[in-house]
Amino acid sequence: MADLRTALQDALGPIYRVEREVRPVGACRMFVALEAASGPALLVKVLPGELSLVLDTALLERELLMLAERLSAPPLVPPRGSGRAGAFVYHSRAFVEGTTLRAWLARNGELPLRRAVDILRDVLTALAHAHAAHIAHGDLKPENVLLTEGHTLVADTGIVGAVERSLPRGAPGVAAGALCAATYVAPERRAPGGKNGAAAATPADDMFAVGVLVHEMLTGRPPTPESEPLEEVRSVPPWLAELERRCLAVDPAGRWADGGAALAAMS
Repeated sequence: MADLRTALQDALGPIYRVEREVRPVGACRMFVALEAASGPALLVKVLPGELSLVLDTALLERELLMLAERLSAPPLVPPRGSGRAGAFVYHSRAFVEGTTLRAWLARNGELPLRRAVDILRDVLTALAHAHAAHIAHGDLKPENVLLTEGHTLVADTGIVGAVERSLPRGAPGVAAGALCAATYVAPERRAPGGKNGAAAATPADDMFAVGVLVHEMLTGRPPTPESEPLEEVRSVPPWLAELERRCLAVDPAGRWADGGAALAAMS
């Protein structure tokens, strides 16, 4: 809708100019905004209406400032801020040149083994930093894994939790249900009926998502209950098959405790 872009421009101007809309992620529309003084570009993600209507924007801004302070280590992409554009709430981060893991997989299918391992190492490094700061990603999926020239970055760490804490009390799981992709959500976080977000995300939830990513990177599709073991589909080193198997354990106690523990297993 042109009305949303106009409202977003009014909210960001005169410092930023909304340049273009990019492919949405789930129910969130996304825009690239350029700083008027030729500064760095922003990626602005507009939250769906059902969240925007009830969010406390002042509380969300405080939550994102806290995240930005604690998620400054690479390869994390910290949030920049948030605001309201008409009836919608948005949050922003630096725009990263390159592509997403989702777009790469859609174009090419499975990844070469060496490239998949490099991406896995960067993702686990990002999660290790976040988990050491007592922050779970909560929404790890290929759309939030950014592939740049020679590097992999992880975006939107902690955003779902920040949105959840900015909602009225008595609405657990609303943010996760609206924002998260069910494929990457750990079983214990899924409420009956297929809804997501039965509980707050933990590092163990992130490790389940890592297992899904590993399988998807190496086979071109996420795992299902009927999937064959990774080592029977593709030639992989035993440590990688074991890492994926542990990450996908139904019981969270069977998974790696956090990103740092899984990263150490790669050494």
